[in-house]
Amino acid sequence: MKHISYVVGAVILAVMGAGATAPVAHAEGPEMNGVYSYVDEDGDFGTWTVNTTCAPTCVAHVATGPGRGFDAVLVDGVYTVNRSVPAGLSCPDYMLGDLLWDAGEHPVQVWQWWDPTTLKGEVHFLATTGPCEIGDHHDHFTLTPAG
Repeated sequence: MKHISYVVGAVILAVMGAGATAPVAHAEGPEMNGVYSYVDEDGDFGTWTVNTTCAPTCVAHVATGPGRGFDAVLVDGVYTVNRSVPAGLSCPDYMLGDLLWDAGEHPVQVWQWWDPTTLKGEVHFLATTGPCEIGDHHDHFTLTPAG
């Protein structure tokens, strides 16, 4: 009977020890690393430089120009971000009396997502502080690997 107790004890310790040394799982997903051309349905275009990290969740670090960029988190298979685009709305010039006023460019709050497999996405223009209205509240866009 003593021999069986030792065997059972050894099995319990082995199982507990195996659970204690199990590797930590990290999120895995489609990584996007490289330079992409951005084009939306209205013909607006740009360049995105993307570096993805996945520890513990996947985040696409996107540079859109010198000193400009954003981070998008992978949620349910798509990268998503709610962000401000600094010059996202160009208001038309207007006349005030005999003077022509430049209404300028204004920031826009957007919600944006894209599928890293198809490289297609959408942007929803939510709000702005500009003196003019957002005419088109929704665009589709495509990312194409550059090079």
